[in-house]
Amino acid sequence: MRTKTLANRRLAMLCVAWKRKPKWFVDLLVLVSEEDIKMFEYLRKFREHFPERKFFQLIDKIYDMNNLRAAWKKIKSNKGCAGMDKQSICDFQKQSDLYLKELQRAVKNGNYEAMPVLRKYIPKENGKFRPLGIPTVKDRILQQATKNVIESIFEMKFLDCSYGYRPDKNAQQAVKQIRKYIEQGYTWVIDADVEKFFDSVDHKLLMDFVSDEISDGKVLNLIESWLKAGVMNESKQEETLVGIPQGGVVSPLLANIYLHEMDKQVTKIDSVRLVRYADDFVVLCKTKDEAERTMKQVEGILTGLKLRLNKTKTNIVNANTKSFVFLGFNLKNRDGKLVITPKKNAVEKFKETVRTMTHRGQPVKPRELVGRLNSVIRGWGNYFRIGNVKRLFERLDCWIRTRVRTFIERKKSRYARMRIPKHVLESGYKLVSLMTLIKPHSL
Repeated sequence: MRTKTLANRRLAMLCVAWKRKPKWFVDLLVLVSEEDIKMFEYLRKFREHFPERKFFQLIDKIYDMNNLRAAWKKIKSNKGCAGMDKQSICDFQKQSDLYLKELQRAVKNGNYEAMPVLRKYIPKENGKFRPLGIPTVKDRILQQATKNVIESIFEMKFLDCSYGYRPDKNAQQAVKQIRKYIEQGYTWVIDADVEKFFDSVDHKLLMDFVSDEISDGKVLNLIESWLKAGVMNESKQEETLVGIPQGGVVSPLLANIYLHEMDKQVTKIDSVRLVRYADDFVVLCKTKDEAERTMKQVEGILTGLKLRLNKTKTNIVNANTKSFVFLGFNLKNRDGKLVITPKKNAVEKFKETVRTMTHRGQPVKPRELVGRLNSVIRGWGNYFRIGNVKRLFERLDCWIRTRVRTFIERKKSRYARMRIPKHVLESGYKLVSLMTLIKPHSL
């Protein structure tokens, strides 16, 4: 009841601010009073009826204690390591109410200062390392609180061709959309790669795109403070004049805001189709000439955004004769039907993870091992199950059962001198099968 009242009050305040008393207002009060109302859904309703207005006075929604608590709950569930202040999730949780009040007071009084992100490196498949920027727990909470408020504003303008880091959108939907386009005859594919996207985003351009929708100076300053907070790299603080820190809670949303400009321009090109997931995208055309011409146009659009294509990784591919990789899937058209399978490296990485977990020297009990292994199987299987994976999943299931049998026999169980039946692994030890994850609507 309190949520309903608060949402209705905010809608009323917005309407009063514009000195409007529209006929839809009474009906709108009913709409926002439903039990399934989402946080800040009233902002979407406001935009629907005032499409030309910018959003103002949003900072109080960000530091609202209910929003901060919801943000803290989300950050806590995501876990993650400590930032440069070395305050972990567990440390924050011990006095979370106190810290949230301090954070609220700092933002409300204009005293909040973003701290530099902690530089971490994670290995990439090509042997190189991807730099991550880990904000402090407090900064992550405030970024999440800000995302809670402004995400719905920008979701109203994002195009359907964008699938990355958006509510009710995912990588599998992007791959399925590519399948539809190729089966419609868009078989010439620009397999594009933006060179160092997160390190190349221009701050001024990004803030201009944000300010197209938001006029609250305090919110704009807050976002800009995260962009310019700097990086703590091996005890040395470095400035960040360009780029978005990979690892920030709000970074994926900012990336989508930035690349929305590309989406708008590319989708206006005749006879082409765009599918984008964050900074990974493909452009599909019907002829080779269209693909070559479109590629030059895409290069020009990215140049306007102060970005550029990676020449060594960007190719024009005929899906009828050659495969291409997108989001871990290998895609190739065969006899008018797109065949989708996990790329070879994805399969090998999965098998290596299983090998490590089922190593005979692991000091864990069989049932504990199977419980951990099931999480890996479900995660990998649920991601790739949309492809043509029946035979692959059958082979992997057989191989996984062999690994688990060997591990259990090593522990000298009552099955030490006999082959453990499949039904015992699945019903007794609760081992998950990849085949059970395949649904009837899979490709």
